[in-house]
Amino acid sequence: MKKTTLLLLLTISITSSCDKKSINCKVACNSDEELLFQTGFNNTTLTNGDYENVEFSGTDLELADHNSWSDFIANPSVGFVEIGYEDGEDNQRKAQIVNDPDSAANKALSFKLMEPHIKEGSHQKGRVQLSVNDNQCIKEIYQTVRLKLHPDMAYLMDWDIRVPWLTVFEFWNNATWSNEKKTFRVTVNLFKDAEGPVDEIHFHAKADHQACNVCEWKEDWGEEATHFAIPFGVWMEIELYLLEGDENNGRFYMAVTPEGQSKVVVFDITNNTSSERKMSGWFYAFSTDEIVYFR
Repeated sequence: MKKTTLLLLLTISITSSCDKKSINCKVACNSDEELLFQTGFNNTTLTNGDYENVEFSGTDLELADHNSWSDFIANPSVGFVEIGYEDGEDNQRKAQIVNDPDSAANKALSFKLMEPHIKEGSHQKGRVQLSVNDNQCIKEIYQTVRLKLHPDMAYLMDWDIRVPWLTVFEFWNNATWSNEKKTFRVTVNLFKDAEGPVDEIHFHAKADHQACNVCEWKEDWGEEATHFAIPFGVWMEIELYLLEGDENNGRFYMAVTPEGQSKVVVFDITNNTSSERKMSGWFYAFSTDEIVYFR
């Protein structure tokens, strides 16, 4: 059976005082649990928009409900939905809907980065990123996706450079681009903490924050899943769960089930997941290097 992308959210009333620099300050929320969206990327169209972004449209008729991109975008809890590149041309980075190379009947969202074309400080980077930004009232989220990293990405194991920053998921709680105070994020990276060849690459999760928008990032917590070697060229079902809270009540959970194998819990972390309980853009990034299929 085809797996689809699911987003499930729980909205919780905000009773504490809030900083006027949070977009969720004094927003009225309810306590309803809601299935927000699901898609197999059938009948999905990508259209180039403003500011180097790509917009979604279409309805996946193989699913009975919560299957329309326009309805998803119009949901009052959702700010905006787009693929962002930051800069560049299609020959440098590109997102497109393609046939699954393992099953032509299955549609997949493909991300490609052909070169690191964006200058950031003394380094070059690339970006292909599905963003769901400026959301309201989302304090708890459950998401499942199926992800395949192209076999060529296994070259990272032989590369003579460390790979400390190759982001595949990122969740923000107060954001830099919306000029909010006390920005905070939880990030999942592909991670190689060594120079030269290695036998495995792992997932790494961390939370970090800024005291101000021009301040340096400071890590709250970080963990490498050394018990799980990331497979390349294999479909993986990934479960993500995030609960907003402090060091005693916040939770981040991630489990991976490679096709034909058993589920592995790679992270189950109780720790801080918020910037003083004021939610901003909750699901912010799905970005990566080379080719990724996302269904």
